Amino acid sequence: MSTGTEGYYAERAREYDRVYEKPERQADIADLERLIGTELTDRRVLDVAAGTGFWTGTYADAARAVTATDVNDSTLDVARGRRRWPGHVDFQRCDAWSLEQVSGRFDAAFVGFFWSHVPLDRLEPFLTGLSGRLEPGAVVVIVDNHFVNGSNHPITRTDRDGNTYQRRALADGTRWEVLKNFPAPDEVIARLAPHGDQPRITSLTYYWAATFRTPATW
Repeated sequence: MSTGTEGYYAERAREYDRVYEKPERQADIADLERLIGTELTDRRVLDVAAGTGFWTGTYADAARAVTATDVNDSTLDVARGRRRWPGHVDFQRCDAWSLEQVSGRFDAAFVGFFWSHVPLDRLEPFLTGLSGRLEPGAVVVIVDNHFVNGSNHPITRTDRDGNTYQRRALADGTRWEVLKNFPAPDEVIARLAPHGDQPRITSLTYYWAATFRTPATW
C-alpha cells in the first residue's frame, strides 16, 4: 500500500532532518523528546516508519529493545549511520502495512510523522495492523505535525476523500506532490478510541503527541 510519498522520502533522505533545525520548533522538539522518553523507557519498541532515525535516537538508550523499520533503504542507511547505537537497537526494512513481517515481541510502538501521510480511508486498517502486532497492554506513542502557516508548506490541493496535499521541492530541483493531512485533536482521539484504552493527546504549537494502550486482553 503506497501513501504516495515513499519516492519523495527516499530521495529526501540526506536532507530530511533539516526540518528539525527550524529555530521556532526547538521548544516543541524538547517537549516531545521528554514525553517520548518517559513513555518508552524500558520498553520493547516497534518503531514504525522510522525514517532517518532522528526520533529513534531520542528514546533508544532508555528502551529495553528497539526495532526500527522503514520502507526505504536510503533512509535506513542514514539511520544506521546517525550514531553509535546500543546493541539492543535493530533496523529492519519493512512496509508499515506489513508489520507482521517484523520479527520480535513488542510491548510498545512509536509512530513518528507517518499518520499524516496515511490516506484517511486507510487509517483504520493501519491502526488495526499496528495494534495486532503488539502485546496486550502495550503503550503506543504517535507524533505528528500541526499545520502552522508560515512554518509548513502550504496546502495546495484537497481530494474528494478529504486528504490534503503539499507541493515540495528537493535540493536537486525535483518537485513532488506529497499527501499530508493535519487532523484536529478530537479526530485523533476518535480514531484511536476503538483500538485501545486511555487515548489522550498532547497538543503543542507545531506538533501533537497521542498515546494509548492496547487492551489488556484481546
